[in-house]
Amino acid sequence: MSSSCPPSPSHAAAEMRGGLPGWAVAALIAAVAGIGTEAFAVAPLLIDIAADFAMDVTDAALAISAYGLAVAVSAPLFGLFAGHLPRRRLIAGGMVLAAVAGVIAATAQSFGMLLAARVLSGFACGAVLPTIYAYVGDMVPFAARGRVMGRVMFGWAITMVTGVPLAGIAGEYLGWRGTLFLAAGLILILAMTVLRLPQPPSVASRMGGVPQAAGHGGAGFLERLAHAVTRPGVAALLATNLANMVSFYGIYAYVGTALRMAEGSGAAAAGGIVLWYGLGLAGSTLNARLVDRVGKDRVLTLALVVLAITLVALPRVMGVPVAFQAVLILWGLAQGLVVTAVNTLATERAGLARGLVMALMSAITYLGISIGAGAMGLVMAAWGFGAVGIVAGAISLVGVVAALVSSRRAGG
Repeated sequence: MSSSCPPSPSHAAAEMRGGLPGWAVAALIAAVAGIGTEAFAVAPLLIDIAADFAMDVTDAALAISAYGLAVAVSAPLFGLFAGHLPRRRLIAGGMVLAAVAGVIAATAQSFGMLLAARVLSGFACGAVLPTIYAYVGDMVPFAARGRVMGRVMFGWAITMVTGVPLAGIAGEYLGWRGTLFLAAGLILILAMTVLRLPQPPSVASRMGGVPQAAGHGGAGFLERLAHAVTRPGVAALLATNLANMVSFYGIYAYVGTALRMAEGSGAAAAGGIVLWYGLGLAGSTLNARLVDRVGKDRVLTLALVVLAITLVALPRVMGVPVAFQAVLILWGLAQGLVVTAVNTLATERAGLARGLVMALMSAITYLGISIGAGAMGLVMAAWGFGAVGIVAGAISLVGVVAALVSSRRAGG
């Protein structure tokens, strides 16, 4: 989730020389936004899904946890082996699979069927996102890669500002099934666009003419995994990402439900929460130069501290609309800075293991989403949404400690 505006005409020629024209960047932004919307749209619909299957909301949240676990399992595998597969076809194929999974979920006659569909969708996401990031690395020279990668990551801000709020509104008029149908159709259309992306260089060209390290079996994988996570600062940075995503999604999954329970409002109100959060997220990703100017480690640590305070405050200002909206915007601003900084640092500290480390970052992200939704559901059921904010804030502070350890071990 990092960085700048969609490409302007003045930059289009430079991107074309770098192998990735402006329209292709826009297609990748849209792909990220489409997959992100499908992933996050379930949260504001949880009450409706639970009512349809006559179950508690916290039990229905298993649909979120199952999705996250599926991505956590599949992302490192696709990230590891994507070098042997055509990038465009893998991205498009994963999106088609996500669309099929969305249709299955929308027509599910039991919660078990819905759960299976969400697992299938999660596996598809694990193929799409790491491969998009790898494709950008294939196509764009290193000097311009950060800017283009930031633009692609801006798709997450679009998800929050427009995709999820629109999903909440659609839920009011189309129901949760119609909303999932709509998301599936959008992803299918975007998949057709992805197939028109420029062809990336050959595997040998991407690796400077040097064959990839041997050992794609079990031993080779374990050796590469050990090499990646034992690089200075990488393991602690992965822990930082895990703490951040557990705290983020642990409260995100239930803030809409808490608001609807408190005010008796519909899915549109829950989706509107994400609009305010997304405005803050867009503000930080569109101004990500701050991360470079102030220092990536310093921004990461300070933003995690701000997040801890914000998450504790969020349940306590829910009854005051202006304060609630302001805290949501601050939450988005801080989260955008954290995600931008942590991914930039991971890219730097990974060295030659960059591809695998970024795949592990994706896996950790969705593992955190799964843990956050599941664990905070238990906290909410036992002690209420106020306790969710306190626990999420404490976990964010754990992220601060991990970030400081990573910086120290990397010599930052």
